[in-house]
Amino acid sequence: IINISLGASATAISTMLSSRVEITVPRVKVESYENFEFRNLEPAIAVTIDYVEGISGSNIMILKKEDIRVILETLMQTEYDPETFELDEIGISAVCEVMNQMMGASSTALSELLGRVINISTPTTFEVTDVNSFKDRNFKPGEHFVVIEFDLSIEGKLKSEFINVMPMQLVKEMVATFMGDMYIEDESGQAVAVG
Repeated sequence: IINISLGASATAISTMLSSRVEITVPRVKVESYENFEFRNLEPAIAVTIDYVEGISGSNIMILKKEDIRVILETLMQTEYDPETFELDEIGISAVCEVMNQMMGASSTALSELLGRVINISTPTTFEVTDVNSFKDRNFKPGEHFVVIEFDLSIEGKLKSEFINVMPMQLVKEMVATFMGDMYIEDESGQAVAVG
């Protein structure tokens, strides 16, 4: 599901940046509140979108701050000093527009795949100062959620990675809709394919 929807995102951002963009096949894992970390992405920027129609929940994308700088340089055709780069209002607006295009394309692909209209909120962007404050803002102790890792390549400019973080209930809803009658949950709440 994510591979198809993020493939549409790569096409959208390629058009915006006038550069070839590749997003690899996703690596999916279930993480606990207690064990989740993303030191390899820090300092990071998080972008949140809410699904407001069709499915319900939030999708949080976490990228390196340095990668955001490269994307903005490509988009705005300007240069930022890596040592002093900070997201100002113009930068935040530009990041939100990039993510709006990416996630808009993703939700359209998701709509076609799941056979229902899916709409998203306007993205919101915030800096991640540390992983604990991020977890406290979005999840509860003891909670499990789904983390999806991607490699990101922008031709001639960037080779990096980013992650998507989604609540378990949203992922279960996507899988149940996609698999229809072939999907049930067992007594422990685990997804089980049948038929």
